[in-house]
Amino acid sequence: MFDNQSSNSTGSPLFANTEISMSRTARFWILLLFDVPSIICTLFVLFCVFMDRKLRSSVKNHSLVLLLILGLGTQLIDVPLYLNFILHSSVVPPNPSTCIVWWFMNFGMYNGGAILLAWTAFERHIIIFHDRWISTRKGRIIVHYLPLLFLILYIFTFYIYAFYGFPCENTYDYTLPYCNGSPCYHADPIMGMFDLFTNFIMPTLLEAFFSFSFIFRVVWQKYRSHLPIQWRKQRKMTIQLMSLTSLNLSSNVPLGIFPIAYLCGLPSDIGFEALQYFVFLAYFVTFSLPFICLASITSVYKNFRQKILRRRREITRFAATVRPDNFGMSTMVQIK
Repeated sequence: MFDNQSSNSTGSPLFANTEISMSRTARFWILLLFDVPSIICTLFVLFCVFMDRKLRSSVKNHSLVLLLILGLGTQLIDVPLYLNFILHSSVVPPNPSTCIVWWFMNFGMYNGGAILLAWTAFERHIIIFHDRWISTRKGRIIVHYLPLLFLILYIFTFYIYAFYGFPCENTYDYTLPYCNGSPCYHADPIMGMFDLFTNFIMPTLLEAFFSFSFIFRVVWQKYRSHLPIQWRKQRKMTIQLMSLTSLNLSSNVPLGIFPIAYLCGLPSDIGFEALQYFVFLAYFVTFSLPFICLASITSVYKNFRQKILRRRREITRFAATVRPDNFGMSTMVQIK
């Protein structure tokens, strides 16, 4: 069923050979065992947020919901295509449409997540330190909803154009993961560099800056005011933000440094194996996201459990009222 063959083909240094040395069998089971629980957790969190009015209306949860929805593209399309490749030792079905969809999820949705994470880190400053900006309906529309709408429209507009509208010809190798990994617009000196720096490197740097500056502002606020930090209000948001940032930077920093080094003249064979492992490990950023959201939004489980218990009590109460023991002669007389 599995084999460890790998082949070489010409292409960009980043994706000249997208097969890592880890056996395909190990990759298959690792991805499968992490992807299934991640999908279940994502759907559970989304269900609870959409069903709970308080969680649904909270501005701090909106960017996370969008991140989870983008992550479903990786969980439900990207990973199954990878698993299917391992099973058949080729891309199935072997046609350009499959490759473009795979690229769209692997590049577009992942980079889109990096952009949304940068905005999430910035928005935490607004929620904690400038909450008056979003205290009114007009303020929320201008400061919160419009930026999110703009980012989502930008992400999908850019990548739909890049994969379906940019005037270049893709080459496909169905014997390698991701059809040899690199869409043709990456080779364009303007489009490729714009995508790399604007949609990946810059959001990663901004996310790091806003996240660490958020911690600094929290501590500095306490130092200047000589008052205890309202830690209960800020702790969960801070832990959530730093967990997301640490996880994301551990993968995205190497993925950003290596391409820049190759562009600056570093031989493509140096560090290439390590780079391919970071490409593979990037999946775990998506896998971990729903669990971080679940852990930080503690009321999700609490509210869900309360609803289950409330529904169980209602069923028990209804069952108690319709038991045969409750229908005595007096009840029958009343019915007559």
